Amino acid sequence: MDMKSFLFRHKLDPGCIDGPGCLEQLLHQMELGLAGKGNIPMIPSYLSLDTHPGVGEPCCVLDAGGTNLRVAKAVFTEDGSCAMSGFMKTAMPGTQGELTFDEFYGTLADYAAQTGCPERIGLCFSYNVLQERNLDGILHSWCKEVRVPDAPGKPVGASLRRAIGDKCGSVAVLNDSTAALLGAHSCDPSITLGLILGTGINICYEERCCNIPKVESDLRKPSMIISTEIGEFDGFPKSTFDEAVIRSSDEPSMAHAEKQCAGAYLGDLISLAWQAAAEEGLIGEAFGKAASLPQISDYLAQRDGELPHDTGAKEIARTMIHRAAKIAAVLTAGPVLKGCTPGSDCTLVIEGSQFRKLTGFGDCFREELEGLLAPYDIRCSIAEVENSCLIGAAVAAFAEPM
Repeated sequence: MDMKSFLFRHKLDPGCIDGPGCLEQLLHQMELGLAGKGNIPMIPSYLSLDTHPGVGEPCCVLDAGGTNLRVAKAVFTEDGSCAMSGFMKTAMPGTQGELTFDEFYGTLADYAAQTGCPERIGLCFSYNVLQERNLDGILHSWCKEVRVPDAPGKPVGASLRRAIGDKCGSVAVLNDSTAALLGAHSCDPSITLGLILGTGINICYEERCCNIPKVESDLRKPSMIISTEIGEFDGFPKSTFDEAVIRSSDEPSMAHAEKQCAGAYLGDLISLAWQAAAEEGLIGEAFGKAASLPQISDYLAQRDGELPHDTGAKEIARTMIHRAAKIAAVLTAGPVLKGCTPGSDCTLVIEGSQFRKLTGFGDCFREELEGLLAPYDIRCSIAEVENSCLIGAAVAAFAEPM
């Protein structure tokens, strides 16, 4: 058997994915999600792009991401810029071992206290939260292999306020993609979509409230940001390796698209494909063991000398990275089409190491996204704004409930 047959037999080639067909399914599921149906949550943020932060008043910002927890003190200046100080970074609590509810929120509270300004907090929370009108939210479920089993079903903001005590006056909870968009938009108003593309994937855009049947009819603002939780889409063909990774994950029934393309899982997917190809004699035996995604990226960029040169192994990795980029591009194109008018230009901010650092991914993503949007005459520019999630959390800390 040759390599091409191997890639197509296991549904690893990007050509196995009907991009326009999957995009059509995705758009249908997004519409259902806005009405509280379907398999894409389409979570209302109750935050709008015209949120304006206070000037000169400090707040604490926390970015609880898929891999790391980042914490800082933030202050907005008269010119609209956001000054950060006391920056801290650590492993996301719950990723290094299981924690109790009290241990988890106690850890967040300790970091908030270290900023010296826990009175007003913006918490960027990269997990499936059912947002509430008061800018708190109920944690629905974990993803990205965080283990705090007694936290789902409880309010995130109120739990943090309780852990901090009387010093804390307010906690605004928002999703990572919403935070990225709010932060980037405050720096550049032309940016109207926010994409997280790293450990996991999510994207947000602003939707008119009248197009969201599941929200209240008496909201004070005409539009709000929708956190799509787009990784929940389940419309792409699955390889045997996708199925294996999904089965071995903590929540096998959830986030199937995310597990087919995002950084937390792509290294395992490529490793499994390498192992299968090695067993079939298509590549060397050195590829019969697991490799991390950074190691794979370095190997393709010729920065890793541990693995021997093997044309077949590189072809598998490059092909699967392209496939992941195509999946991510379809997931991105849906919200772009929802948030942009045909014939227009739009700008998307991207946060996440996968887009920036994974060898070959960024170029494939741009190419696939451009192809998907071409029939609609939409041109989507990509921007990167440093610390956009932290800045967005700071903006949200000053938001008023809708």
